[in-house]
Amino acid sequence: MKEFLEQTAIKEAAGKYPARADMIKELLHDHETIIKALRKAIDDCDEKYNDSGTAYFLTGLMEEHETIAWTLRRYLN
Repeated sequence: MKEFLEQTAIKEAAGKYPARADMIKELLHDHETIIKALRKAIDDCDEKYNDSGTAYFLTGLMEEHETIAWTLRRYLN
């Protein structure tokens, strides 16, 4: 698990128990981090590797994370 945590862009907040609104903000931030990483990976697939199939697959994943992020933003307003 240690190696995985060293490689991930999303950091764990061990032992931290935030209030509801703060937890939603953390979840939103995590989804936005994933969206940014997926956008870069999509661009790399298209431009560097000429792999439109993987880019299409990653686009679907990104859309799911964008939907979740949109939903979380609604709870903050």
